[in-house]
Amino acid sequence: MKITIRCDKNYGIETFYPACERAKLFARIAGTKTLTRHALRDIAALGIEIEIEQTTPRTFAALTA
Repeated sequence: MKITIRCDKNYGIETFYPACERAKLFARIAGTKTLTRHALRDIAALGIEIEIEQTTPRTFAALTA
């Protein structure tokens, strides 16, 4: 079993957002919208693989097109 998360930086702080239904379920159980490093360690300790969703880097030119 595996879950997928998305990693973003908010004000310089790394934040992990659930990107699949199973990850969203873990966030609901934790009572949060994001997953902390501690929660991710516990999820991994259960034997669940954690995959980080790769995003395509955007350039300024792509934003203005």
